[in-house]
Amino acid sequence: MDQIASTSFRATEDTDGRLRRLKDTLGFANHNIPARLAIARSLSVPEAPAAPSGDAGMIIRGQNLFGTGTDAATWVSLIIEHAGRAPKDVAEFQAWVRAHWARGAVMLSSLLDEADGNSDEVWRLIAETTVPTGGKRSAGIGEGNALNDTVGIVPLVLPIGEVSQDALTRSEVSWPLNAPGGSPHAAFMGGVGSGKTRTATFMLRAIRQHYPPVPLIAFDFKGDMTDDKNALDRAFGATVLAPPHQPIPLDVLAIADRSPTGVTLAAQRLRDSLATLKGAGFGAVQKGLLGDAAEQALRAHMPCRLADVRDALKQVYAARGRSEDGAITTLDDLCRFDLFRPDLVPAEFFGRSWVIRLTAELPDLVKVSVVTLLTDALDRHLNSQPDAPTDAAGNRALRVLFVIDEARRILGNSLPGLSGLIRLSRSKGGCVILISQGPDDFSGEEDEFLNEMGLVVAFRTNADAKAVRRIVGPGATLVTLEKGQAWVKVGAEPVPRRVIAWR
Repeated sequence: MDQIASTSFRATEDTDGRLRRLKDTLGFANHNIPARLAIARSLSVPEAPAAPSGDAGMIIRGQNLFGTGTDAATWVSLIIEHAGRAPKDVAEFQAWVRAHWARGAVMLSSLLDEADGNSDEVWRLIAETTVPTGGKRSAGIGEGNALNDTVGIVPLVLPIGEVSQDALTRSEVSWPLNAPGGSPHAAFMGGVGSGKTRTATFMLRAIRQHYPPVPLIAFDFKGDMTDDKNALDRAFGATVLAPPHQPIPLDVLAIADRSPTGVTLAAQRLRDSLATLKGAGFGAVQKGLLGDAAEQALRAHMPCRLADVRDALKQVYAARGRSEDGAITTLDDLCRFDLFRPDLVPAEFFGRSWVIRLTAELPDLVKVSVVTLLTDALDRHLNSQPDAPTDAAGNRALRVLFVIDEARRILGNSLPGLSGLIRLSRSKGGCVILISQGPDDFSGEEDEFLNEMGLVVAFRTNADAKAVRRIVGPGATLVTLEKGQAWVKVGAEPVPRRVIAWR
């Protein structure tokens, strides 16, 4: 402890700049206070921090950074406990401190941005990160924790829109989203102006009202989700991002299992995801080379960026005497845009609400790639969690709402992450909501997504008769539905009902 007290600790110039801004906003007198706060913030994340790059920052002596006596012993114990072993020497301990210092500064800087420089809001956001994950927060994704507390789980029985009446009997219709034995996923479909988005966002706001801990991850292709009528950003307190103008602050290629097998599996998953993109130049040989390159990049870089995979692929091509082809062109095209920045680990990112706007001017390859990579990251993170807890009646806690508006832009790409979320995440507390124009949009998927849905709501639209029969049943048509009405299938009910969702 005496040696640590006299040792010089420093992070990077970038870290100093981030914490100087925090210091000025919150009115700290000394630089050691924001540095302690950053280290503490990083220690709350179970994954090991990456070694930061950049020029060295200002020096703070150990006795000033950690204090003395019991205070210093507590800090050192926490850092060693996080690493899982004692350091080989003081130099390794300095490296651990430097990495936590830098990662925590990025996290705090993100909170400062979210608060738009308002000091009271910064303190509120910092306080939120320290709330224990038991109690009413047990439904949200915490810092990679196992959610075992059932306090705060509520049965979510949702109306189908503002009216929610059977068109024939005028009886109330509802959907028990998290009840035992059912699926929490839903599909809404219908033509332009039919009310599909209106109904879906009404039900999402109802979830938020009755179940405030659950975060929202939503993809918005038209801006409908955040307009004055739907206002999901305000309902969920979500941050709205429009990449590449506002990169998504997620370490999107992060992997929890860095064993040789874990890295290989993650590389193969990334290979499969990128190779399924429409317009990507990956044949069988290119897929194999991409898998090798992804594995090399994931082993060598933490955090690993898509540009690191691209560079590794070029090295693999050069080493094997191959000329660059469409596979490298695809990655070059993606890397032209700053789509993701590894500011937040998955546990941190998916514990908050975000609306991702993918605007019309973006190339389709970029839009689908953003959805693909983020969906993969959520699938890896969520499906690595223990099963979400249930209450005495079997109602399951929710951990995340994942929404894709205009899902026709994505369906048919056979995204592994989306398939994994729909097939596997129900026991983990995942809820997937797809909003699209009609049943035809689902026909290109190898998985029968509609069979996995606990709720299917089909408004008026032109659709293939065969697809309609598969969803609604014989004798029904979507073309003649009245305004505000939809055919609704709830859970395992054998016969769908015509429902008045809105007037």
